[in-house]
Amino acid sequence: MHERKLLFETRYELRDLDRGYANRALRVDVSARTVTEVPVDDRMKQLWTGGKGFDLWLTFREINKDTKWDSPENPICFSAGPLGGTTSFPGAGKTIVTAVSPMTQSMMDCNVGGYFGPFLKFAGFDAMMLTGISDTECIIVIDSVEGLVRVYDATDDAVDSHILAEELTGQFARNEIEKRNIAVVSAGTAANFVRMGMLNFSFYDWRRGVCRFKQAARGGIGTVFRHKKIKALVLRSRSMTPAWRVEEYLVAARITPKKLTRMECPTVREELDRIIDRWHADPEYVIEMMQDIQERFRHIPKVALDQIQHRTRTPLAHLYHIATFYKSFSLEPRGETIVQVCMGTACHVKGAANILDSFERVLGIPAGGTTADGKYSLEAVACLGACSIAPVVRIGEEIMGNVESRQVEKLLKQYAAPGAAAPAGCAGEEVDHD
Repeated sequence: MHERKLLFETRYELRDLDRGYANRALRVDVSARTVTEVPVDDRMKQLWTGGKGFDLWLTFREINKDTKWDSPENPICFSAGPLGGTTSFPGAGKTIVTAVSPMTQSMMDCNVGGYFGPFLKFAGFDAMMLTGISDTECIIVIDSVEGLVRVYDATDDAVDSHILAEELTGQFARNEIEKRNIAVVSAGTAANFVRMGMLNFSFYDWRRGVCRFKQAARGGIGTVFRHKKIKALVLRSRSMTPAWRVEEYLVAARITPKKLTRMECPTVREELDRIIDRWHADPEYVIEMMQDIQERFRHIPKVALDQIQHRTRTPLAHLYHIATFYKSFSLEPRGETIVQVCMGTACHVKGAANILDSFERVLGIPAGGTTADGKYSLEAVACLGACSIAPVVRIGEEIMGNVESRQVEKLLKQYAAPGAAAPAGCAGEEVDHD
């Protein structure tokens, strides 16, 4: 990063989140050149929850009946709420931004996408507010890796919002991968001349190698931003899991069946590491890693999910979603031979239900179960794509058509397979996940 003139800086203590809250907000006053923390107590959480509620609560602390949009005490507030950054919930990446509007002279709020809100949460703040008017063009940088808030002179920086965001993303990221952890809020030159100026919120698209943008475009909030002589707000985030471990309380609790296997031994972890290394521990290839693990162990044990999360920094909730979304994955050990009975329309009208009943009777398990000796797993599937030879059954890799229920026992004997052993020196143990 090129040398910048530092106007002022403040170090802050990094802290873990407790049930979605950091229990503090950040206040940056560019007039007084101060950075302070505002406590968030239980009463505030109960009354205001987060998001717009926190923004309004912080605003009411700062303004008075005479405050206008261009008053120094008119704060721009940002908050994501207690679920911010929790991937189990749609919309949890949103940020709510508020200020007194230059267009209406009343409170405005904007709902904007990108990663800024979650990154602010991961930095250890439930909300932040920008107040005052700087005596020089400035850039505010929140560095949650080093635990620092710095304000730099920005006189010589680009005036176009999209160009500035791309430049700052490159300057404050240590490498190409870390660009994903940079979020920039900025407003361009136009906001200096109109009352409808908007804010750009950047996030880095690593596939395209460019910054992409979401907008907070209501009420002229970008105009307020530029009136304070702030060119950009940069947030450098830590690589970490979502705001709180919702995956262990909500996602996994809904898994059916509700048992995961724990295979705790060095040989399994070594084998898992080899599989993950095969894909260079790249978070973009977690599905491929899980496919290899499924093939090796005939299911995905809990230790595998934990190891993938640890090595790739992929949120555990996301891994659970993948493992439960795709039919090819199983969180319980599957039999060495998978028996699938097609229940599509053509198969159904030709007696697929009776065939499934016969398999359940002969194997002694319901659809979705695995025999005690680990030889067979029985599945009822929507379609096997062979309607012309319905009813259809798949045993292992073989597809058989025109099957009759009386043939089930004969087919199983024909395609019987020996049970497979667990990894050497390690036994699988079921753990209740309720």
